[in-house]
Amino acid sequence: MDKNQPLTLDKKNPRVIAAQESEQQLYDYYGLQVKHHSIPLPHTGINIRVTDIGSGDPVVIVPGNTGDAFPLVPLMAKLKGRRIIAINRPGGGLSEGLDHRTVDFRELAVHTLNTVWDAFALNNVPVIAHSIGGHWSLWMALDQPQRVSSLTLLGVPGNLVSTSPPFALRLLSLPIINGLLFDLISPKSIQKALNGLAFMGHSKEGLAQLPDAMSECYFHFQKLPHYKISSLSLMRHINRLTGSNPQITLTAQQLQQVQQPTQFLWGTNDPFASIVTGRQIASLLPNAQFHAIEAGGHLPWLDKPAVCGNLISEFLNSLE
Repeated sequence: MDKNQPLTLDKKNPRVIAAQESEQQLYDYYGLQVKHHSIPLPHTGINIRVTDIGSGDPVVIVPGNTGDAFPLVPLMAKLKGRRIIAINRPGGGLSEGLDHRTVDFRELAVHTLNTVWDAFALNNVPVIAHSIGGHWSLWMALDQPQRVSSLTLLGVPGNLVSTSPPFALRLLSLPIINGLLFDLISPKSIQKALNGLAFMGHSKEGLAQLPDAMSECYFHFQKLPHYKISSLSLMRHINRLTGSNPQITLTAQQLQQVQQPTQFLWGTNDPFASIVTGRQIASLLPNAQFHAIEAGGHLPWLDKPAVCGNLISEFLNSLE
């Protein structure tokens, strides 16, 4: 396949239908009414899917991993009274995919976010972001400061200063080996679909409390036709066997330039970096606060949705 060819999705494909149905079941479980928008990204030739929930003052969500928004649904359910605009990044969340090796990653990030801001007529809005989505959002805050009013960064944001992805993710940066490893760790059944989150610092007991629809989403989304290419090309682009790709790592000097009020919600069991490192990183930003989420993994809201929801709501309310 041509690396520059957009990775589209056939709406009649059974795998696409299964992913859509499982996602809807998850939204139904949490009582959320959703609308989905297809937004073209002119510079890439693909469309991304943006999920629109609720009403009130808008807040933008930028997910991590390959770009699926569905893992954040338990947190979305805690953000009452706000309009949630959740971006499914290219390659994730039933957005069309791409080979991340064919693009400038920072340009892709800022272009994608600017396009969503324009499509929804947003101006100076708060952003809630996870992992590499946090990295995207920090770039947006630096390059388009007038469009971002505040940042809430969930889990360790990807590729910051001295943080490093777990060894398994670094292995996914290696050609050939990454494909074999992806197939090995890809869930073989819905019942085991959440097992991969255990190495992200989440307990099996905590994961067992999530609804069946969450397991079904993790299973079916990873089976989408374009998911492997989008995911592995992302891992190859942002990681190295020795750690983060230094070409996209945000430095201490860059973080010191982030002027927006910023809140870190950092799980004490997050394998990307320790709480000590997290506090050191937060201290670099001129206007930041840091919260350690006890027993939280890399997706801390999965372990403590109410705690994370309350901290975010209090933070946003304090800025109004």
